[in-house]
Amino acid sequence: MKRLIAIRGAGELATASAIYLHLAGFRVLMLEIKDPTSTRREVSFADAAYDGKKTIARVTCHLANSVKEAEKRLKNNEVVMLIDKDCKCLSELKPKVLIDGIIAHENKGTKKGMADYVMALGPGFCAGKDVDAVVEIMRGHDLGSIIYEGYSYRDQGKLSLVDAGGAIGEIIYAEESGDFKGLMNISEKVKKGDLLGKIEATDGRDREIRASADGVLRGIARTGAWVEKGRKVIEINPQMTREECFTLTDKARCVAGAVLLAVSKYMASKRSKFSIEIN
Repeated sequence: MKRLIAIRGAGELATASAIYLHLAGFRVLMLEIKDPTSTRREVSFADAAYDGKKTIARVTCHLANSVKEAEKRLKNNEVVMLIDKDCKCLSELKPKVLIDGIIAHENKGTKKGMADYVMALGPGFCAGKDVDAVVEIMRGHDLGSIIYEGYSYRDQGKLSLVDAGGAIGEIIYAEESGDFKGLMNISEKVKKGDLLGKIEATDGRDREIRASADGVLRGIARTGAWVEKGRKVIEINPQMTREECFTLTDKARCVAGAVLLAVSKYMASKRSKFSIEIN
């Protein structure tokens, strides 16, 4: 399909990239797993996997139940999601560009050749080997850099979100695998020690999750979602306002701008081929 961009994952950075690409005139297809566990759900298209659609920044992502339905919606210039963990639809839809926006800090199977041009966001990929380009997602001087050879910054920390200017929040990870139950809502103020959620572990015992700091509940996994041990389930930010929980961050916008730039640069290099593909 002409001007089609496929994005693996539908978390905040993938969503921001999808919005920028959509507004720039590209057709955008999101590929998700059956039960996504994104925490920044108010700025992520991931919840479309549960609710059928999700609107962010006046752009709506629609869940399609088949490749045929996805193709129809894409031709109507809608942002579309398919539940397709293994990217089986790519052989049929043949996107020009594939972007790995899973942000797993490891490669979940994305590789060159899956589309004409393959990109990835963040750690776990070698540009020039695994993919054609990598976008730096670590805050700091190089945020949004487009890497064409080598790796992005490898974030080894798992205890907190850290910027160049210091700690900006806390991330809480699941200590056990199980069904997640949230007890508070995104944008609510929390105090250290507050009970935020539970995990119904496979051994039948509940694991309580309590706030590790004061702040605003920036993100929380969806109630009923299955979470694996070690997965991020809650984010707390001491500086963010309640209203900011519902808008894209500067980081997301920077990464999305870099994605749009990289895609546009690639398309420009193929201009003689794409110049006739106006519609």
